[in-house]
Amino acid sequence: MFRQKRLPVAILAVAVAIPLAACGRADDDPTGGAPTAAPAISEGPATGDIRVWAMGTEGEKLPEIANAFNAANPGANVTITAVPWDDAPTKISTAIASGETPDATLINPSALASFVATGGFAPVPSGLVADSAFDAGALQATKIDGTSYSVPLYVDTRTLFYRKDLADKAGVQAPKTWDEFTTFAKGLQEAGAEQGLLLPTGELGFTEQTLIPFLWQAGAELTDAGLTKFTVDTPEVVAGLEKYRSFFVDGVASRTGTYEPWGSVEQRLVDGKIGAAINGPWLVPALKELLGAEYSTKIGVASLPAGPKNAKSWLDGGQLAVFKDAKNPDGAWKFIRYLSQPEQAAAFSRATGDLPAVTAAWEPAGLTTDPSTAVFSEQLTATGTAPAVATWNQIANVFARYGERIARGTLEPAEAAKQMQSELSGIGLE
Repeated sequence: MFRQKRLPVAILAVAVAIPLAACGRADDDPTGGAPTAAPAISEGPATGDIRVWAMGTEGEKLPEIANAFNAANPGANVTITAVPWDDAPTKISTAIASGETPDATLINPSALASFVATGGFAPVPSGLVADSAFDAGALQATKIDGTSYSVPLYVDTRTLFYRKDLADKAGVQAPKTWDEFTTFAKGLQEAGAEQGLLLPTGELGFTEQTLIPFLWQAGAELTDAGLTKFTVDTPEVVAGLEKYRSFFVDGVASRTGTYEPWGSVEQRLVDGKIGAAINGPWLVPALKELLGAEYSTKIGVASLPAGPKNAKSWLDGGQLAVFKDAKNPDGAWKFIRYLSQPEQAAAFSRATGDLPAVTAAWEPAGLTTDPSTAVFSEQLTATGTAPAVATWNQIANVFARYGERIARGTLEPAEAAKQMQSELSGIGLE
C-alpha cells in the first residue's frame, strides 16, 4: 500500500504558527497560557458524539477502529473526518482561533509546541495510559515543559534503504560507520547506480531531517539542556556538516538531490537510478508492491551508520491531541485510550503500515518477524528529536537553507556553523 503524501512537519508548523500568533488566544486565557490540571476521565463507557480529524492514510483507515470502538461503547459515536495534509494547518489553526474545534486531531510531533503555545490543546489526563506502554522517544515528543499534550499513535524514524543486488555486485555490505558509508555509496555507484546515495538539498521537511542526524552522530546538540540558547557553532556541528558535504564532493550524491515528487524515491530505487536513500517505514510496503517477489533480493534496509559519537536518526510520527475547546473531551480521551491498547494499535498498524508507538503491539502486528521493519525497531533505540519549541518552523528553514548551500558548494561548513548560530540566535527558542 502506498502512503499518501504527508505534509512535511516543518511546513505544517510554519502554517500553524503564523495565523495562531496573530490571533492571540493566549491573551484570552486567564491562566496566561499556563497548563492547568487535566480533569480525570469519567468511569464507564464513552458516550455522545466524538469528532476526530485525521490525515492521509490514517484518515482513511481510522474509521475501521472507530467502528469497533462504537460497538464496544453503544452510547458513543466516533466520526472520523479525513483531512488532506496540505489543508490541515489552516483547518486546525482556524478551528483553534475560533473556538469551533472537533474533539481531537492527529498531529505531527514537530507541530505540537506551536499549538500548545496558543493554548489550543488540553493536557493529557493523568493515568490515561501508562507511560511505559509507549516508545520512550515517542512519549518524550508529547511533552512541553514536562507536560504531555498528546498521546503517541504511531512512530517513525529514518533508516538506510539500498539496492542489495548492487551492493552484492560491488562486494560491499551495509555500512556500520561513516568511513564505511562513503565506500558503500561509491560501490553502489560503480555497480550501476547514477547516484550512490540520494540526499535532499534544500527541501523543507526533508533536508533538515536528514542533515541534523549527521550533526548528532558527530556529538552535536542543537541547544543547551535548558533550551535557553543554540549551540551550533561548535566543532561537532562542523564535523557533521563536513560529512554531509563529503558525499557531494565525492560525487556520489547529486548537488541538486530531491525527494520530490512524493513516491519517486521508491521508484528511483527500483529503477536503479539511486543506490541508497535515507527514508522512513512507509517505503517498505511501497517497495514491496513495486517489486513483488523481487523485493527480498533487491532491497536491503539497515540502521544508519554511526558517526564518531552515535548512530542517531530522526524521530517522527503521529500523535493524537484533544482540543481545549472540545465538546466531548471525555469521549475523545476514551477513544484515544482505546487506540492505545496493544490489540487496537496492532490492528491499526496492519491497516496503515505505520509502526505503532505502543511497543507491545509490534509482535501482534507482525513487525518483529519482518526483517525490514525489525531494523526500524533497532533504529528507534538511537534517535533524536527536534527542540520542542514554538519557533521550530523557522529553525527548520535555517537548516534546510544552509544544507542547500553546503551541498552546492557555496559555503564552507565552518562558516555555515557561524552564520547558522547567528541566525538561530536571532530567532530564539520561545
